[in-house]
Amino acid sequence: MFSLRYGKRPVIEESQKISAGVCVRNYLIERPISIISRKLDLNNEEDIKDLIQEIENGTTFNLKQEKDGATEYTEPNKVRITYSKSNLRKGFVFWFICNICGRRVKYLYFPPNSTVLACRNCHRLTYDKQNESKKVRNFSRFLF
Repeated sequence: MFSLRYGKRPVIEESQKISAGVCVRNYLIERPISIISRKLDLNNEEDIKDLIQEIENGTTFNLKQEKDGATEYTEPNKVRITYSKSNLRKGFVFWFICNICGRRVKYLYFPPNSTVLACRNCHRLTYDKQNESKKVRNFSRFLF
């Protein structure tokens, strides 16, 4: 694919992203055995609050990067999670709270050469197409 990047801002496509919903689902699948014995109702708000507290206390993320053939890991980054009621009134939607700005977001990102897990705005991430000049976008649209 023809692509001219001017390196204005880092791009989302090169970053690792974590979804709040996937984080909660993975935690539910891999829950510790002592917690599994307790019945969990995902339509009960009190159970959701308890689940979020468990996730925040037991979950950290760190990025694995390879530099010059050596594997490096970042320091563990804690996550904060919140929820809102679904617009269908059946269940809840999970959100991350950004570690830097405190906004409610669906995804948190680890861009290359970063050690902090944060939202798209805090990392100043763009999509690859946004870094292209208007002439290059028109030319690539003509070719592809």
